[in-house]
Amino acid sequence: MDIEMEFECRECGWVFTRSFLQMEHGRVLKCPFCIGTVLGVRREVAVEESTEPGMVEHSPEGRYLAENKIKL
Repeated sequence: MDIEMEFECRECGWVFTRSFLQMEHGRVLKCPFCIGTVLGVRREVAVEESTEPGMVEHSPEGRYLAENKIKL
């Protein structure tokens, strides 16, 4: 299980999303637009393992809905 977090930069207003498990722990999180460090958390959502990148989503009928693209 993972937590998807949506941040808002207090300096420029940019909104971006980060996965808790993919964040670099022990380092300061910075805005990717202005490199500001004053951030606010707008939203936190628990994400099941089946919705992680690279996993295949299934419909209730057992058919494949979509396959997420893997970032290269």
